[in-house]
Amino acid sequence: MSESRIIDIPHSRPTISETDINAAISVLKSEHLEAGYNVNKLENNFKEVFFKSEAISVANGFAAIHLSLIAFGVGKDAEVIIPSYVCSALLNPIKILGAKPVIIDVAENSFNISVEEVEKRINKKTKAIIVPHIFGFPADIDILKSFGIPILEDCAQAIGGTYKNELLGTFGDISIFSFYASKMIAAGDGGMIVTDNQQYAETIKNYRYYGHKKQHRFNAYNYQLTNLPAAIADAQLSRIGDFIKRRKEIANMYDQIFNSINLIDISFHNKVNSCYYRYPIRLNNLEWMKSELKKSGIHCGYGVLEGLHQLVGLSPSNFENTEYNLKTILSIPIYPSLTNDEVEYIGDKISKLANI
Repeated sequence: MSESRIIDIPHSRPTISETDINAAISVLKSEHLEAGYNVNKLENNFKEVFFKSEAISVANGFAAIHLSLIAFGVGKDAEVIIPSYVCSALLNPIKILGAKPVIIDVAENSFNISVEEVEKRINKKTKAIIVPHIFGFPADIDILKSFGIPILEDCAQAIGGTYKNELLGTFGDISIFSFYASKMIAAGDGGMIVTDNQQYAETIKNYRYYGHKKQHRFNAYNYQLTNLPAAIADAQLSRIGDFIKRRKEIANMYDQIFNSINLIDISFHNKVNSCYYRYPIRLNNLEWMKSELKKSGIHCGYGVLEGLHQLVGLSPSNFENTEYNLKTILSIPIYPSLTNDEVEYIGDKISKLANI
């Protein structure tokens, strides 16, 4: 890539096609911006893709987690197990419901919840385990299911990914998805909940929206998705396979560049089949590298900005793997609209900086 022009490569960039634009225009021309046809269509398509009897759209991923925990019966004195290496969207709904978040470390050389630590913390108060697939790297969800505790499978970063040849989002008692602007499906915002449990689904529907007479007795929320983001999300859902194919192509290019650099660790990439929502690299000079790349027009992110154990004041000594990730993981750009020239430019800059 020529450096004669100003380089500005964002950490995230939505992949918007003419199909997405036309879908949005169609909704605007219809003048039906509220929940309606497009929302119903998206829900039906999610049921088909994920082989679930129920798909319930919501305003965002936070709402999806909140309503799912209500469906599980989470309330005062209940406990919900969650990993520390994740954003606070998992923590806050638990606290809102008056329950206790049981925050545990991730596995060694991994980004996902530690199976061994989960097993140690299960007790009679445990109402649910939230299992995110961080960065698109699948967690050991089959083992976690064997513990007999309701599983909320968080696929906010992993839609379209697979684990042992099974689609992520099909493992949880309830599974949730996000359509935030930086996610695999980027509709600005929005979310989806899928389940085969009719009782869970009925509870979620009762609490999703206050605007019907029946819902008044449930102290319901205003968590409805509307037609505009639904139309965009639906258009992108049909292309998720193409998105992931391109993400993996880019990941393979990065692999070839970084495999020969001793100061950059990508060994964890070989452990599981990621759909590459993010491409994390491990290095010891995280802050310096991030700052230097920004000077070259390459915007990178922290894997996770702050561990949940830090937010609630727990001792870092019990979160060694999370702490290590926080200090060493850099997330570099990876998204379908990234060009090969941009990938090579990013790889070249990181390689040169790593060898300084």
